[in-house]
Amino acid sequence: MGKPIEGSLKRVLADLEKTKTAPKTDTNISLTTNLSNPEDYILLPGKTHEDYSYNDLLVSMYRLGMTTEVEEVANQLGYKLSNSAKENNGRDYIGNINWGQALKLNLHLGGSTLNPRQSADFLLLLKSGNAIDGTGNKISSSKLDEILDEIMSVRDPYRAEWFDADFKYIDEKLWLYSEHTLDSNKNLTPNYKKKLESCLITKGDKINLSTMNSQGMPTENGNDFFYWCPDKDNNFVAWFYADSDGSGLGCCGGPSSSVASLGVRRIMRAGSERKN
Repeated sequence: MGKPIEGSLKRVLADLEKTKTAPKTDTNISLTTNLSNPEDYILLPGKTHEDYSYNDLLVSMYRLGMTTEVEEVANQLGYKLSNSAKENNGRDYIGNINWGQALKLNLHLGGSTLNPRQSADFLLLLKSGNAIDGTGNKISSSKLDEILDEIMSVRDPYRAEWFDADFKYIDEKLWLYSEHTLDSNKNLTPNYKKKLESCLITKGDKINLSTMNSQGMPTENGNDFFYWCPDKDNNFVAWFYADSDGSGLGCCGGPSSSVASLGVRRIMRAGSERKN
């Protein structure tokens, strides 16, 4: 992978039936969410990067762990899942799932999976020290530092998460497939298909997070984290990892790979409104 690495929807909707409206804050955003645990999500404001844009999102503070709703959806999909790793704060999360299973699980849970551009914006938001949760309350800078540390800190044990990014080599050009949804046969289908924009093509270099292009690929070297570019093949997807040697964006992972510490983060569309 470029770097060695170690039931029903009705029930889901029932678990999310309680609607919470955000209290007043000093932000210019009013939030309404049907999540049962909005305090565990961070608002990622929608952004436009050249010809790519996305709406406001709620990003889970933690990788996906086993809950009643997750277990029921997993059983529906025929996945045998269990918590297989821990975050530094002691929270368990699910590993031993491959790329396709991770994306399908989030989609069947009514959410989706971060793509590299959204992830870059999420990391920049955490670094800013200024964010609100799904209830509209400001998150302490120490909490944001804790979440950033879990994702990027250079330490044992190994941690990783899948991204919604599939790289294809077509007519001697690399393409990025992303924004996956489920078709009528419940198969993953990309809604974003574009040739890979100009970016770094060397493996194992450190990059500058602030120079990511509209597809979330780095354009300049720096000191933020390592980068493993996609190979000219049709069998590579993306993930983000951190261990005792460093952290990095890997774009040459095998979609069938699975290890105990490689999980996924859930994101949801945010019901939000900008105030005048």
